[in-house]
Amino acid sequence: MENSFIFRFLVFIILFHGITNYTLAQDKTFIREYNYKAGETDSKISSRQKALTEVKALLIEELGTYVESYVNYEVAEENNKITRDFFTNEIKTLSAGTTETKIIEESWDGYEYYVKAEIAADPEEVLRRINETLSKRKSSEVIDSLNILLKSSNNELNSKNKELDLVKSQLTTKQKEIDTKQSTLNSLNSELTQAKQKLASYQAQEKLILSEIQAIEQKIKNATTKAVNNVRIGMTPNEVTQVCGNPRSTEECTTHLLYNYGNVWIYFESNIVMSVFDAKYYEGACCGSCSDYKRISKM
Repeated sequence: MENSFIFRFLVFIILFHGITNYTLAQDKTFIREYNYKAGETDSKISSRQKALTEVKALLIEELGTYVESYVNYEVAEENNKITRDFFTNEIKTLSAGTTETKIIEESWDGYEYYVKAEIAADPEEVLRRINETLSKRKSSEVIDSLNILLKSSNNELNSKNKELDLVKSQLTTKQKEIDTKQSTLNSLNSELTQAKQKLASYQAQEKLILSEIQAIEQKIKNATTKAVNNVRIGMTPNEVTQVCGNPRSTEECTTHLLYNYGNVWIYFESNIVMSVFDAKYYEGACCGSCSDYKRISKM
């Protein structure tokens, strides 16, 4: 089990038995010996290293057991993942880091390597260092946890910022599209307004022209009606003017004179009305067949 998990749930309370007891203030010496039987591949050096490893393990085991006997502690279990055995091993591990092993005697006969070693330690000092180490490790775990949490929060924040930047970019793109469409729409509306204004102007002009045409048509009709109803054969130009008003147009050729009143012409010979005929037959004042004007007379 990892230490980072363990120290979240470990409650370590160390109470010294007889803190005023003078014996606890004295160093305690532990002596152990070990014989290592060399294997076929072992040399003197490798045998010595293995013998030292084993004797150190025995000394630490004894030191840990001794220190544990002077400690009252409680172990808080979380889902049964922390046990008393674990705590005992933790004390031994920390004890090993706070003491030094001294070799008293060693020998090598070519087959076995003998080593005798001791550990001298003040239990109170060992416990103090254990507490100090545990405190540092626990503080380190808290800091690591906070750093992990902070890193996780920063990663999440960065992820959210990236998502936000993406959304902003998409919104900017959409806004540009909307602005472009709005600009096009405004341009079309402006063109439509101008077209409507032109149409209204054309309609007004057309209405005015139609009104003028109607007025002209009415004048032509009135002039035609007056001429047809009032002109008589034998009238002079002055008499015609008196009953019909001034002609719209006049034509003259030698002894021939013609007055126009709308859709009819009045034909004079020697200043006497000879005929009133439809304007569609008019061919001019000096035509070769002016005598026909009398034949097609409406009178």
